[in-house]
Amino acid sequence: MAGSPKFGRIDPLCWVVVVPMVVVSVVLIVFVGLRDVGIGLAVLAVLLLVFDSWANRPKPELDEDRDERRPPPRAKPQAPRQRPAQQQPRARTPQQQQQRRQPQQRPRR
Repeated sequence: MAGSPKFGRIDPLCWVVVVPMVVVSVVLIVFVGLRDVGIGLAVLAVLLLVFDSWANRPKPELDEDRDERRPPPRAKPQAPRQRPAQQQPRARTPQQQQQRRQPQQRPRR
């Protein structure tokens, strides 16, 4: 990790925010006379550039020993898994249907 860079490329969309901030700060300093506010806005624009460059730094390369500790990737299944079929009710014979309809009689004592 010691060799990994601390900063990376600045995102092009960051310039969309920074350039107007710098223009406004120059206008505030030169034409309006608000030197402190203009300088503060310019410093904020520079800090935004530095933060964006830091956030876009390249990721460090993995060490060989880290690769050994990493679990192997899962193998893809050969066939897609299917849900088990729902059980169909068994076909009943006419005798079973009659037994079901008639309540069972209890033996008398």
